[in-house]
Amino acid sequence: MDAFAGYTVVGFDTETTGLDPRRDRIVQYAFVGADVSGEKILITSIVDPGVSIPEASTNVHGISNSDVEGSLMFNEHTRNISELVEDSVIIGHNVRKFDWRFVEMEYMRCGEIVPRPAYLLDTLELARALKISGRHTLGALCKKYGIILERAHSADADAAATLILMWKMIKHNPGLIEGGIDSLAKLCGGVSQRIGSVKKGEGQVITFGKYSGSTFASIISSDPKYAFWLMSNSSPLSDEDRAILEKIVLD
Repeated sequence: MDAFAGYTVVGFDTETTGLDPRRDRIVQYAFVGADVSGEKILITSIVDPGVSIPEASTNVHGISNSDVEGSLMFNEHTRNISELVEDSVIIGHNVRKFDWRFVEMEYMRCGEIVPRPAYLLDTLELARALKISGRHTLGALCKKYGIILERAHSADADAAATLILMWKMIKHNPGLIEGGIDSLAKLCGGVSQRIGSVKKGEGQVITFGKYSGSTFASIISSDPKYAFWLMSNSSPLSDEDRAILEKIVLD
């Protein structure tokens, strides 16, 4: 599709030890798509989370403690992930509120800069914006669009299915990309270059990450280290938003 020309475009998914990015860890991630030249990308890796994988989580994705033994921990994966993600189009299902939050927290634990995709496009948010009937789970939407989803809850299978789902949704709604990726991004949560934001006029509320919904003032009090990271060049905030936060500190 011409709208994506000039970008590496990949479906992305993670499997984790649980649902809380502040406490839980990534145990598998996958990227499926193509680079700028059209070369196929298929990357899937098991990650040693450094913590025990609960049986309930293993029952979902099938990855047990024995499966991750001898695998690299996340800090050994960051270089390759960053090289792929930076300035690319990342497509995921519930990626903004789930998978990417895990990525942010894993990078923060490693003390490394979170990579910045050109766009982070969420098929769940797009399905809701289009008011598609029925359930909006990945499985339900794949069934609706005739996509075969084998090995559901395996990161590579889900990443591939999500990528195909995006193409199918665009094919059924061609007007989505008449204005290029920007018009699509407005519907499915993707923001060019920097994906974090500050809601102004309400005490500067942070709208992403582990303190999403909290005021910057409360973050300064409870977690000064995180507050100063938000003001740094490595945070996903725009220069304008970082300047607003810096003014709060200086005042």
